[in-house]
Amino acid sequence: MRCRPAGDDDVAVLADLRRAWTEEDAGAVVDDPGYGGRFDAFWAAEALRRTHWIAELDGEGVGMASVVTMARMPQPGEPDSAWGYVHHLYVRPGCRDRGVGRALLDAVVAEARQRGFHQLLLNPRPRSLPFYRRSGFVSADHLLVLPLSR
Repeated sequence: MRCRPAGDDDVAVLADLRRAWTEEDAGAVVDDPGYGGRFDAFWAAEALRRTHWIAELDGEGVGMASVVTMARMPQPGEPDSAWGYVHHLYVRPGCRDRGVGRALLDAVVAEARQRGFHQLLLNPRPRSLPFYRRSGFVSADHLLVLPLSR
C-alpha cells in the first residue's frame, strides 16, 4: 500500500473516489453528467488551500483524504499559525480494515505537524468516530454550528 500527496494527474482518481463514496451512501448510481467538469473546476479553484492524499493498492486508488488549510489572523506578539480541517477521508469498502485509513490519517497528521498547524478539526460520521478517537481526536465542546442548508 502506498499513500502519497495527490497532484494534477490524480484529479480523475479523486473524482472517482468521491463518486464511489456518494454512490455508496446513496445505495445507487448517481447520474450527474456535469460532475466531472465541476470537480475539475473545484480542483483548480481550491488547489492553494487544500492538500489531498491518495492511497493506492497495486497501483489502484483505493482511498483519499483532504485537508483545508485555515490561516489564522495574525495577532500582535504571536507567531503566525494555521489549523486544518480534515475531510473526505474515504476508503473503498473492499479495502477497509487493511490499514488504508490509518495510513491516510497518519499522512495528514504528519503533514500538519510539519507545517506547524495549531490543531486539526473534523466532523466525523458516526461509523468513523471510534477510528478518530483511537487516533487521539477528542470532542470539542466549544464549537458551535449554525446549519444553513439541508
